[in-house]
Amino acid sequence: MGTPLTGSTVASTYTGLLKTTDNATLTSSLKALSDGSGNDSALQVSTTAVNSNGDFSVAGSKFTVASASGNTAVAGTLAVTGATSLSSLTTSGNATIGGTLGITGGLTIPGTLSVTGASTLTGAVGMGSTLNVTGASTLASLGVTGAATVGTTLGVTGLSTLASLAVTGASTLDSLAVTNAATIGTTLGVTGLSTLASLSVTGAATVGSTLGVTGNTTLSGDLAANGNTTLGNAGTDTLTLNSDNITAPNLSTVTVDLANDKVLITDANDSSKVKLVTVGSIGINSSNAPQCAQQVADDRYNYTGSLTGPGTEITSVTRSITPRSTSSKILVSIVLNYSALVNASQFILFRVTRNGTEIGTSIGTGQKGIASGSYEDGEVNAINNTKIEFLDSPSSSTSTTYKVHIFTPLSVTNLYLNYAINGGSSFTTISTMTLQEFFA
Repeated sequence: MGTPLTGSTVASTYTGLLKTTDNATLTSSLKALSDGSGNDSALQVSTTAVNSNGDFSVAGSKFTVASASGNTAVAGTLAVTGATSLSSLTTSGNATIGGTLGITGGLTIPGTLSVTGASTLTGAVGMGSTLNVTGASTLASLGVTGAATVGTTLGVTGLSTLASLAVTGASTLDSLAVTNAATIGTTLGVTGLSTLASLSVTGAATVGSTLGVTGNTTLSGDLAANGNTTLGNAGTDTLTLNSDNITAPNLSTVTVDLANDKVLITDANDSSKVKLVTVGSIGINSSNAPQCAQQVADDRYNYTGSLTGPGTEITSVTRSITPRSTSSKILVSIVLNYSALVNASQFILFRVTRNGTEIGTSIGTGQKGIASGSYEDGEVNAINNTKIEFLDSPSSSTSTTYKVHIFTPLSVTNLYLNYAINGGSSFTTISTMTLQEFFA
């Protein structure tokens, strides 16, 4: 109880009386209350408002407002019957909300949050620790950046994006999008469309509808596809089979259609890629069989040998062939029937060229060729014979031309093909060049 003014004079007590700071009446503007000595207090009043320039408290610490920070502490129960807008809410202990809690901004709860009624969260909710849900939960959208444990059924009716997902019990998801690794220790049943950037399954996985995988997929265990299976959707897609043990036990036996049926081969000229060829192309036919070509000179011809190699071409005995393969070999067989002047055939050498390049010529010193003339006394009255054979490797699958030449480096010598110079018209033969292809 304060000290009464009973029996006191104004002169002795006016300093303890409260008044406005300017000694005037109250207006709509705030004025500080001061004592009779003119000392202003922290309390300001007007006809419309009350203000305190200092800290404000009720019963010491039951309700306090710090003037410097605005921090407010309520020691008892705070009952709010109307709408309350909080830009940030921090609770140091348990918080119990019996009705609806609507939060449009961020909410951080370092301790336990217990909600006994319906809760609607329209903004982001950050959980610094574990979120435990013991009852059924229906989430229109759920974003979890840390661990989430669901003790009972989790039903998601909309799209759910999980940075990490661990499911220990049965879960049914209408739609699931996982952007990082997902580990499922038991059965995962997905009844709708699911898109997984990365999936690791240690137990059974059942997909009731379409499974779409947009990234690389590695399966370390066995893969069983019981329905139709399509690999690749474009001609440029690559399928690599590293196994050397590929079986197809249930293929049907059919009658081979040589004209239309096809088989798989590996193309050695194209990185051993698998290619299709017709069955008929594998067997021997007119387009892939070894070839044989021959040129026949059946008239009388007169040629003069040349002092320079490879010599004069015997134009009547030349032939071309196109090998089936670059690995094919060509057997060149040449039979020449001819005569020469007395003591002249000993100066004749024969050379063979393939597309202008000499083949089969000796590597010895002096005058050399692939064969020599046949020397006999009186050859003007007789026909001599020379046979040349050489197995050539042209290493080409394009047209290849073989020619035989008369090389007479010591003396210009004539050669009379298919007849004897002094034998008259009764003696005439033929000369030939035969080319036979052999596959390597």
